[in-house]
Amino acid sequence: MQVERHAWISVRYQDPAGAWHETRVGQEDDLAELIQHEIDHLDGVLAIDRVTHVSSICTREEFERRFRSDSPYGR
Repeated sequence: MQVERHAWISVRYQDPAGAWHETRVGQEDDLAELIQHEIDHLDGVLAIDRVTHVSSICTREEFERRFRSDSPYGR
């Protein structure tokens, strides 16, 4: 399924020593999508909760045929 993600995000986090950090990530390093995905895991949000349209729900094989050229992972 296709989900919408922000192209750029700012993330504030605390390291193991307790120090706070803030960083901005985006498309140039592919971290924005990954971090949003992982934060969804921590928040208990599933991909189905973020689906853009029910017509994009399909098998992996069908997804590859339909959407791979538009995906940053199709390189």
